[in-house]
Amino acid sequence: MPNDKPVKTLNPYLDGRREWNERYGSHIKQVKTWKTVAFLSMLTTLASVVGLTYIGSQNKLVPYIVEVDKLGNTQAINHAVQTNIDQTKVIKYSLAEFIQNFRTIYSDSKIQKEMIYKIYRYLSPSYSAYNIVNAYYKDNSPFDRQSTERVRVKVNSIVQINKDTYQVDWEEIVSDPRGMKIRTDSFKASIALILVQPTKQAEIIKNPIGLYIKEFNFSKIIK
Repeated sequence: MPNDKPVKTLNPYLDGRREWNERYGSHIKQVKTWKTVAFLSMLTTLASVVGLTYIGSQNKLVPYIVEVDKLGNTQAINHAVQTNIDQTKVIKYSLAEFIQNFRTIYSDSKIQKEMIYKIYRYLSPSYSAYNIVNAYYKDNSPFDRQSTERVRVKVNSIVQINKDTYQVDWEEIVSDPRGMKIRTDSFKASIALILVQPTKQAEIIKNPIGLYIKEFNFSKIIK
């Protein structure tokens, strides 16, 4: 009959090592395997934590592009695609729109109301500019002026004075109800603003970039 017992050598050290491997080798191999699995699990967990931290730190605000018609009525709302837009240009456009709507005298009362509505998109009761515009309209109703004059506004320049303040220069071409030119007046304004990022859809529709005028002072240029 064949002998199943391991063959012993004449070297007691080799015999001892062989016996050690036979008794504990599989156990040691199993421990190494579990250590490898544990290490890989730790790396996976670490990667998941880093990924969740990165996602959590991202801005959750979804920007929209609001398309309006000539009267300012909303036509469409779409998600904005991220591009490199010079914010200063957007601010200058908004200030030009504010001045044009504030000073233009139109023949159609409905359009005049729409322009006034657009003005208040950039105003908040929290800032003094709101009260200044209210006081001006109280003493200078554009609807009263409609009966005798029309005013077309031409913005000539918008210059940034400091971080939050801009100077706007414009001309007002005044004509009678028949369209005959009466005169051209020049004005300038100092406008201090603040940007408050909108968070609600209603705010995004009214004022997409969250621009509010804090201080507003204007005067006629005497030539």
